[in-house]
Amino acid sequence: MIVETIVYLALLIALFRVCDNSLSRRYYVPLKVVCSASFLVILWIEQFYSDKLWMMFWALLACFVGDLLMGLYNIYMRKRFMVLGIIAFMLGHLGLLNYMCRITDDTSSLVYMLPVVVCVFMVLIKKMWHLHMGSLFVPCLIYCYFVTTMTLKAIECGLSNMPELAAAGILFWLSDFTILFLYFYHFTDKNTKRMVHYVNLATYYVAILLFIYSL
Repeated sequence: MIVETIVYLALLIALFRVCDNSLSRRYYVPLKVVCSASFLVILWIEQFYSDKLWMMFWALLACFVGDLLMGLYNIYMRKRFMVLGIIAFMLGHLGLLNYMCRITDDTSSLVYMLPVVVCVFMVLIKKMWHLHMGSLFVPCLIYCYFVTTMTLKAIECGLSNMPELAAAGILFWLSDFTILFLYFYHFTDKNTKRMVHYVNLATYYVAILLFIYSL
């Protein structure tokens, strides 16, 4: 576990080094795909004998596909890649939600109701910060519902003595919150954008590591 985690974090640091600078265009997407592939490798190494492996595998595979599609969007700037990426990540969140529902006895109805409030909050954020989402607004709104549902279920698991799931869910939600600004907000300061990007990457990859170690 220790060796795999060190290698994983080293890859993440390397990703930071090529983030939003002169190295980005050449190295960022390939390195991000390697980082995403690494969490699948860690899942298999650490949880090969777990009876819950396949419940987690399909969810993280969807996240890996989402990373690949978003990488293609970064290269070719075609909206269909982003839409497909949103769908892939949404399936990933559904997979994580399914995993958490299956390892717990019950799920509160608030897990499915409160995300509507967060979706309303997202509409307000879009107006306040002038996020340029265009035709992607509705897909992002639907995505917001599912990622928040997954996060609330993770918090519910945390209240049932599974704190690593609560931390993973919250970090995942924070990652998706910051990505709104990375893709739809115009930063006037490159350093600010780079810091937001660092937060986005760190919360995302640490969240997935916590999900893996929660099995």
